[in-house]
Amino acid sequence: MEGKEARQKLCEIFGSQIKLNKDFDKHIRRLKDSMVAELIEWCIRCKENKEIGSVPQKKEFKNLYVFFRKIGSDIRAVLIKEQNSDFIELILSSHKTYDQARLKLGYKRSSYYGS
Repeated sequence: MEGKEARQKLCEIFGSQIKLNKDFDKHIRRLKDSMVAELIEWCIRCKENKEIGSVPQKKEFKNLYVFFRKIGSDIRAVLIKEQNSDFIELILSSHKTYDQARLKLGYKRSSYYGS
């Protein structure tokens, strides 16, 4: 599936306010069609409150609700929602970028020495 088609489906699910990361198209092209379909279904389940998310540990992000998903061996998804409001961002990325997002939100401590 092409990035444009996936973006369109996600906008239909979440509305035009959803923000996608700059590498979204690159990562969506790396996925098989069945994996993209699973991602879309997961997004629908998140929207319908059928998936379990969590509130980040850091105080400045306590107004958010976050969902995580592993796709394939090296692609990860982070879906962010404002509590009692709209879904605002979907990050589709490599494991490294995923770890950076988790670190920023307070879900993970740095695994690098000296941190």
